[in-house]
Amino acid sequence: MKSTLPLSALCALVMAGFSLVTEAQATLANMALPPKAVAVQAPLAAPPKDVEHLKFQDMFKAPVGPQGLEPSARLLSLHGRKVRMVGYMATQEESKAGMLILAPMPVNLGDEDESLSDDLPGNAVFVHLARPYAARLVPNLQGLLQFTGTLSVGAFEEADGHVSAVRLELDEATSRLLTTQATTSKPAAKRQRAAASRERVASTAF
Repeated sequence: MKSTLPLSALCALVMAGFSLVTEAQATLANMALPPKAVAVQAPLAAPPKDVEHLKFQDMFKAPVGPQGLEPSARLLSLHGRKVRMVGYMATQEESKAGMLILAPMPVNLGDEDESLSDDLPGNAVFVHLARPYAARLVPNLQGLLQFTGTLSVGAFEEADGHVSAVRLELDEATSRLLTTQATTSKPAAKRQRAAASRERVASTAF
């Protein structure tokens, strides 16, 4: 005997599908292409001699113990020094002035009501613009990104309510690029080809 869904349930499923599509389209529409200086190209070039490359996997001790995430010796040794990190910008419905969040995988943060219970990984890095650009917004940037800045380690309450453990402060040149030279998205086919090229370096950059 075949079972069928009530019409009301079927309508609810259809509406849920439309909602997901609409949300995905809105997220895509709000994405921007990053300036070439921060977009990861394959292969990833070595950083300058005075810059250390820091991977997300090297930031905290593993495995995680009863005390939770504990900074690794390498992370602590890089406090106050210039480092380069590669990751994805966490997308948000509304950008926060003067900052962005870098994560080891693509993350879509919820709205303001969910800001303290979102899916942000514990090793996310809060990237701060230089002080002259602290009031400016950075659009949601798509694809794999690289940022070089001064590393800061220690608990700090951010303007959006999160408490960051690790921060990266950018220089004025990069801050200016992020707030003035991000462009609207390319057609999907071009975007996918560019993303595929960048993804090839992901496994070694993190």
